[in-house]
Parts: sequence; structure tokens; C-alpha cells
Amino acid sequence: MTLNQYRKIADKVGGEVGETIRELVRELEEAREVIRGQKIPPLLGSKEVAEYLEVDPKNMHHTRKTRFFPEPDLLVGTRPFWFKTTIQMYQDKLTEWRDRNAK
Repeated sequence: MTLNQYRKIADKVGGEVGETIRELVRELEEAREVIRGQKIPPLLGSKEVAEYLEVDPKNMHHTRKTRFFPEPDLLVGTRPFWFKTTIQMYQDKLTEWRDRNAK
């Protein structure tokens, strides 16, 4: 099935499910561009990571020491940067760990 066919299905289904399908198609297209070397994945600095994780930027040095927090994907001088997907995977892993330990 082609991505355009999935888009048509998303339009037909509509609502939250349709939007989820459209988002998956967008992510797949972006991943394909990255794999082909046509696009660099989005990079986040400490401030953007803090905003994404809803953490005070002043506390990022503490956040970086927490369980599962990934090492930077890239350093520019001494400034750390992470691919957005790295931070998304970290957040997913942390949520899963918290859910498991809440039981």
C-alpha cells in the first residue's frame, strides 16, 4: 500500500484515528528523508529538551542525571544536542517505567 492510500484511508476514517494515521505517515516520510540523507533529523538543545519534557531549563543538569536520560547525540563544543527522536524514546521509556512501578 502507498502512503497516498494511507492518507485517503485517514481522510475516510477521520477523527482521532484519521489524525493518528496522518501523523504516522508524516513521521514515515520524515524518516525516509533522513535515511536517504536528504534531511537531518531535528536537533534539540538543552532549552528545547527542557521545554519538550516540561522541565525548568534551570534544572536540566539534574534532569540529565536521571534514570534512562540519554547521552547527547552530538556535541558542538561543549553544548549538547539530542535528536528529537532520542528524547521521544527517553520519554516513552520513562513513562513505561513509571507506569510499571506505579502498580
